[in-house]
Amino acid sequence: MGVRYISKHDSPDDPGGMIREVLEMGEAFPGPAEDVVLAWVLRLGEGRDPAQAARRLIDDYRLKEEPQPRGACGRLIEMLKETASYPADRMTRHVCQPRRRGGWRRNRS
Repeated sequence: MGVRYISKHDSPDDPGGMIREVLEMGEAFPGPAEDVVLAWVLRLGEGRDPAQAARRLIDDYRLKEEPQPRGACGRLIEMLKETASYPADRMTRHVCQPRRRGGWRRNRS
């Protein structure tokens, strides 16, 4: 059973319209932006690429345009842009997963 959000801004890339609500608040948004971005990523759900969703939101909400709001809303926009630049494999790789054959155990003797 899926979660259904009641918001006129609800979309697959912005579940519940959280990002849009913050953008509409602009500089009046008190923050913290980090909490909103974390909640947004968790709401995207399994199998959704946050980088792709962030790129679409940047385009849909015209976040490349200047000037950007200051404060927590501006921080949220910068965090979305940072998320958009992460490749999917970097977002999903587990911290303990070795990057190359042998990994951390190679030099244990």
